[in-house]
Amino acid sequence: MKLIDTHAHLQFQAYDEDREEVVERNSKELEAIINVGANLDSSEKAIELSSKVKNFYASAGVHPHHVDQWTNETYSQLEKLVKNEKVVAVGEIGLDQHSYQGYPQPNLKAQSKILHEQIRLATENKKPILFHCRDAYNELYNELKDYKGRIHGLVHCYMGSLDQAKKFLDLGLYISFSGNITYKGNDYIRDSAKYVPADRILVETDSPYLPPEPHRGERNEPHYVKIVAETIASLQEIGFEKVAEETKSNTQKLLNL
Repeated sequence: MKLIDTHAHLQFQAYDEDREEVVERNSKELEAIINVGANLDSSEKAIELSSKVKNFYASAGVHPHHVDQWTNETYSQLEKLVKNEKVVAVGEIGLDQHSYQGYPQPNLKAQSKILHEQIRLATENKKPILFHCRDAYNELYNELKDYKGRIHGLVHCYMGSLDQAKKFLDLGLYISFSGNITYKGNDYIRDSAKYVPADRILVETDSPYLPPEPHRGERNEPHYVKIVAETIASLQEIGFEKVAEETKSNTQKLLNL
């Protein structure tokens, strides 16, 4: 049973030197890979890459880190990308209060504005949404709760609490787990992974980031998603094949693959 990596960035600079080899290796290993956009440029590159590989797909969106890149024209530019046949979702979009070197200090008010713009884009174009969140899960839930029944999508690379996960599940969203589920200090993530029901759980790598143990410190690749699925199988005390089947089916249903 082949897995689907619901969130990777093979169009990013980290793969510039050997992208062809990485693409060949991972496209053979996996059923499908979703290459996720973080701004207009990386969204365009995700589409370009996905157009060349049969089992690659793309998303288009502006990450909260790039809120300063949003202009009056961004919505219409994004909409053109979203209409591409290989684009299966709007994202990654959301809220992020974490401070990163080289990026502006987080501004939740500005992030909220482009979040709602892109939710409108997704609903008008009948696309699911890939939500990004860090250090702002309560804030994100408060932004989304009034959309219950009107949006569908996933919370990617889940790092919130179990109680917060229950709230997102109540909104009808899926929860996706990445390689950090294997890290020693992340029992709180594993607690959520134990709880999320079989019909709402997804797996991803967020490549090139967050490689799972024992590859921590290396550049991540989509085929390492197998380690994430094996970890979930162990946590839920079920077989790996069952997790592979469930997560594949869930992804196909959510993203209309």
